[in-house]
Amino acid sequence: MAATILDTLEYTQVQRMLAERCQFSLAIERAQELGPTSKPDIVAYLLDVTSEAVELLESRPGFSVGGIKDIRERVERAVIGSTLQPTDLLDILDSVSAARELRRSFFRLEDRDTRFPHFSEFIGFVADLPGLEADLQRSISDHGSVLDSASDELASIRRRLRAAQSRAAERIRRYTQNADYTDALQDPIVTSRGGRFVVPVRADRRAQLPGMVHDTSASGQTLFVEPTEMVELNNQVRELESAEQHEIERILRWLTAQVAAQEDSLLTTLDGAAAIDLALAKARLAGAMSATRPTMVTERDPKRRRLALNKARHPLLPRDEVVPLDLVLGREFRVLVITGPNTGGKTVALKTVGLLALMAQSGMFIPADEGSELPVFDAVYADIGDEQSIEQSLSTFSSHLVRVIAALAGVTDQSLVLFDELGAGTDPEEGSALARAIISTLVDSGCLAIGTTHYSELKTYAYTTDLVENASVEFNVDTLSPTYRLEIGVPGRSNALAIAARLGMPEGILERARAFTDPDAEHADLLIAEIRARRREAEEALEEAERRRIEAEERLQEAEERRARAELEALAEIEQELAGAREHIRNIRRAPEQVAAEQVSSTRSEAQAQLNKATREVRRATRERAPQQPPAARPKVGDTVELLALGGEGEIVSLSEDGFDAEVQMGAFKIWQPLRDLKKTKAAQETRRQRSSVTPAPSRHVDHEIHLRGQRAGSIEVVLDSYLDDAYLSHMPFVRIVHGKGTGALRDAVREVLRRHPLVQRFETPPHNEGGDGVTIAYLKES
Repeated sequence: MAATILDTLEYTQVQRMLAERCQFSLAIERAQELGPTSKPDIVAYLLDVTSEAVELLESRPGFSVGGIKDIRERVERAVIGSTLQPTDLLDILDSVSAARELRRSFFRLEDRDTRFPHFSEFIGFVADLPGLEADLQRSISDHGSVLDSASDELASIRRRLRAAQSRAAERIRRYTQNADYTDALQDPIVTSRGGRFVVPVRADRRAQLPGMVHDTSASGQTLFVEPTEMVELNNQVRELESAEQHEIERILRWLTAQVAAQEDSLLTTLDGAAAIDLALAKARLAGAMSATRPTMVTERDPKRRRLALNKARHPLLPRDEVVPLDLVLGREFRVLVITGPNTGGKTVALKTVGLLALMAQSGMFIPADEGSELPVFDAVYADIGDEQSIEQSLSTFSSHLVRVIAALAGVTDQSLVLFDELGAGTDPEEGSALARAIISTLVDSGCLAIGTTHYSELKTYAYTTDLVENASVEFNVDTLSPTYRLEIGVPGRSNALAIAARLGMPEGILERARAFTDPDAEHADLLIAEIRARRREAEEALEEAERRRIEAEERLQEAEERRARAELEALAEIEQELAGAREHIRNIRRAPEQVAAEQVSSTRSEAQAQLNKATREVRRATRERAPQQPPAARPKVGDTVELLALGGEGEIVSLSEDGFDAEVQMGAFKIWQPLRDLKKTKAAQETRRQRSSVTPAPSRHVDHEIHLRGQRAGSIEVVLDSYLDDAYLSHMPFVRIVHGKGTGALRDAVREVLRRHPLVQRFETPPHNEGGDGVTIAYLKES
């Protein structure tokens, strides 16, 4: 795309907004250099990256590249052998540490490789350099100085230096406290000159304190003297300071070499971090604009390509002030001719379409509703610029023609062309003819194009020409202001006389003007007004119908929620009833042997009544929920079935008159269940073992061993109780309960249940070769 086109469509302003949301200086450069691409696969890739960034910020709002800095210049200096200073190395340390934290933050994300494959690729470029980071942390302080820990030699030199400085300071302080030198000193203080301790001596008392003069005050009244006995001590300090500086320079040269050795890793880290930060900036910009991902149309056939924008907004205009744009272009018509008043929004519509196309082809989301579609254009041509433009760019007729000619020379069937005020700035008749010729050329080229005009002849031309359609922006004559609503299929009408009348133009002048007006044109304006009014009525009716549909859906959803709540409450009540029934059944099974048969029968009858009541509630609550079974799959009398609502198995002994319910024998109990809640397990056998009228049969095949390992100690009582009941009914003399050793908590819980269980005679631990403490053998009473 030509740079002038990017400026015309204000793409550079979007680049600026994107750069403001970058946190890394290298990413800011990339944002300022960003441009649209015409390759569909690259566009799709860039939009995929932005989609990942949007999802990433939604799940981790604070995710960022941290404190990574642009250290390219420092790395280049290290490579050519220029010694880096501690502040340079501190910037490199900050960047390496931030890169490590970036990797760690990303690796904490769940399903990162499947949710963020492109970010995983970027993170792969971000190097983890623990060795370099450790060397720099050991050597450079947070303030950019070399630490004692940088080397053992430096630590030793600094210890000796501090000791020498302390001795020298202590020695020279004696001169300020010695009464023999009080008169000679200008002030009783210690200072330094050239790195050596000195005292200020009055010039007229110079002979009183022998030593070397290092400096003189501006007035000449004060001499800064190094006492003779301080020379050797100061020499020691200076020698150690020199040794310290040499060791620091050696350390810096070594660290510089370490940085140079990691050149490739450091530079790729910067590239990976810049790619991540730029993608995150696109996501932040999308959030600020309430932007969505457009669907990119890769269809190359001009007859099938389509551009569709839903509630599109110009990104540089305040969202609460702009009227959203709905626009469709392609397939039925490829050229749209927009007419309407000045300042009505025609130019903004052109710029919105062009700018959103450029944003999408740069991998940015667009400020429009979901479902917007944009082709991938090989080029965008635009001639926009008059007193109505956002940039206030004034152009002459000649400059317009230069841009139009350039566009026509390069346009293809994959291009987008935007022309503002076609043929304006010259004789209306010639300008109109030229505009129609340009539109015909655009139609022949197969491109998608939008043009604005004030010429009435172009309205008729659009009606009579295939692949060309009229559009207009509304104007409210009562308020003398545009509504900025774009209407496709309806040309704009002239409002000059209406506006003049509204502003108070004398009626006589208006009558004369109407006399000069072509009657056919006036009639056309009246027809346009009628079409517009009828369209508005249809739109309002459609909006009202949509509103009622939404209200109906909301009421239906509310009713469905109420029904679901009622169903849950009913099922909770049923579950409570079932719990009571099960408790009575357990009481029967646990009844002591000395309880009379009448008491057992009474208890069983009470349990049967409660179970039947609960069953009826289950049937009522579930009758409408389960699907009907096909006739071939329906259980019949004599079939063994599984009770889906209650669990367990039983045998069908009878069917209801309507054929929807079945009476099922479960041990000593009979219950009614809907057929739809029964699942046939096998056909009835001709010969069945007769069940006792007092003792129920087991509800399932019982193994001599049960495994409870891995279960919680507090939850095994119900399982173990049911197993022991079934084992007792199966006439087993003993059973093996495998609970494992572990901490012993599960074993203790098992044995506590056995100790209290009415069917268990005794229990014991088997020999070591049969499981030892991990198994308990329970001997059952004779049935």
